[in-house]
Amino acid sequence: MARFVALAEEATSAIYDARGADVRSCLEDAMYNLDRAADIARIRGWSAEVEHLMKRRERLQTMFDIRFKKKRPTAP
Repeated sequence: MARFVALAEEATSAIYDARGADVRSCLEDAMYNLDRAADIARIRGWSAEVEHLMKRRERLQTMFDIRFKKKRPTAP
């Protein structure tokens, strides 16, 4: 589980650190690894850890949406 969390952290850092990189791909890598870590925690019955990982996933998605999604202008 720790390996997947570490991979998710690495992918999250790449979202900000890499210039010209596909940030969507980095986000997908981070989400995938958090999901795998949550799967392992779920199998082991660690409900608190599952909840923590899912909240972390939600925060990551929210952060990405705020920072990288372009807001379309609204029609007058």
